[in-house]
Amino acid sequence: MARYKSILQFRGSLDGLVFYQLNGVPVVRKKSGFDKNSFKTKDNYARVRENSSEFGHCSKVGKMLRHAVRPFSEKSGNQFLYQSFAKLMTHIKDLDSYSDRGQRSVAQGLKTEAGKKLLANFVFGKVNSVKDFIKTMSIDDKINLVLDQNTEAEKIHLISVLPNYSKYSFERKEEIKIVNGENRFSFEKHFEEEDVVYFLALSRGKEIVAMGFCDDYKKMN
Repeated sequence: MARYKSILQFRGSLDGLVFYQLNGVPVVRKKSGFDKNSFKTKDNYARVRENSSEFGHCSKVGKMLRHAVRPFSEKSGNQFLYQSFAKLMTHIKDLDSYSDRGQRSVAQGLKTEAGKKLLANFVFGKVNSVKDFIKTMSIDDKINLVLDQNTEAEKIHLISVLPNYSKYSFERKEEIKIVNGENRFSFEKHFEEEDVVYFLALSRGKEIVAMGFCDDYKKMN
């Protein structure tokens, strides 16, 4: 793969070369001799097909979850967030010991303690992790949060996300509380399903002080 400069911006194939954009940069590579029919049918491509299927799934789930927490995810300061988030989804998918290879899913990975921790430990670019500002999170008929009193945040945002992992769609509910010197908050429980994930953000004016997904409903260390 090489970068190229030209008055004309090519895209597509020409004389055995493939021209395309990679992160906004025009690049060119040699056209491969890959046979799509062999890929779909031959046994020696079985592992490649499995990896490709799971990679596509992880990319779609990553996109779905990033979109579910916009506009916060867009303020991460990381132009390669989609790549690092897709990588995170891959690590979570790898924790699925229930499904056959090629059919492993992020949903099954998130049912494990390790998967939940991976999601909660993910740092959105240059923004602080919300785990550094939340003392406890518990759930019963409400979602209860205890905020670290050292934060300078003015608002706390809780986004409840109910993903549909087969259609790559979601339902979301966002609730906002004014901090105003308080450190204990109670939010509505909008979804009963076990697949629901929670995202927290702390803001001060237009600045995002901290954000991140939550590690289930346990004490956040």
